[in-house]
Amino acid sequence: MATLRKRGCKWHVQIRRSGHIQTKSFSLKADAETWARLVERYIDTGEIKSGLAGSSSTKIGDLLKRYREEVLPNKKSAPVESYIIERFQQHTLGSVLTCEVVGADITKYRDQRLSLVKEGTVHRELSVLRHCFEVARKEWGIPLKTNPVSGITMPSPGKPRKRRVTKAELSALRLACSHPLLWQIITMAIETAMRRGEIVAMHWDHID
Repeated sequence: MATLRKRGCKWHVQIRRSGHIQTKSFSLKADAETWARLVERYIDTGEIKSGLAGSSSTKIGDLLKRYREEVLPNKKSAPVESYIIERFQQHTLGSVLTCEVVGADITKYRDQRLSLVKEGTVHRELSVLRHCFEVARKEWGIPLKTNPVSGITMPSPGKPRKRRVTKAELSALRLACSHPLLWQIITMAIETAMRRGEIVAMHWDHID
């Protein structure tokens, strides 16, 4: 059986069963109980072979890496999604074990990002993560009973934009660019629909 203890503002869970020891802390008691039931079920069904679920300590960042290598090459949105995946891998969410992730982890990421960027940007990021989890549990055999992104409230995708830049405007922009890199940035923005903040955050030092 799982043992729940409240320590300060956190709920600490410990599971001891058949030589397995699992521990994790949560802000909400409900999330702690959900995680405990999930891990206990994995132990009962034999899906946990050692002290960590899945015995491989697979992290969300590992799933995203495989997703980028196996799924993205077939998608038109690969450049944008590759950048999104890199952001996830750099975030603390990327180091969370897939067997331990709960909706509260995704909600925390969502709220942090919403304080920095618009809803449409966060919606795109979470859509990539949601699809990654779906592929992982349906095609890769990752022991996820549910998709943790599907259980949270998604931000608004934002209003679609119909107008595109004209050829005349593109020519004028190219002539006005004082540096070759500036034109590459403009081209990236047009082709990928990335926002200014996303482009600025990219590493351009390797481009001549």
